[in-house]
Amino acid sequence: MTGPSGRDSQSPTVSPLMVPLLFLGLVIGFIAGYWLLWWGLLVVAAVLLAAFSMVLRGRSRDGATGAVVGVVLGYGGVILLALFRGVI
Repeated sequence: MTGPSGRDSQSPTVSPLMVPLLFLGLVIGFIAGYWLLWWGLLVVAAVLLAAFSMVLRGRSRDGATGAVVGVVLGYGGVILLALFRGVI
């Protein structure tokens, strides 16, 4: 299918680090929320800092995004579950 300019439109490519870092981020976020509870926020902050430094060094921006999204979803999911169940 051709776009408005007559060129072939292609879907954007995703970095090969996106999926593994997303999964690793989910695991780290879950563990940080489950065992460390509020100290897990330090783990989330450390992952955010590591992702920010990856972007500044010119490494995979997609991988850094996957790590951040994974950690926030994993940690946030555990904390929300604890709130709804009345543990916190």
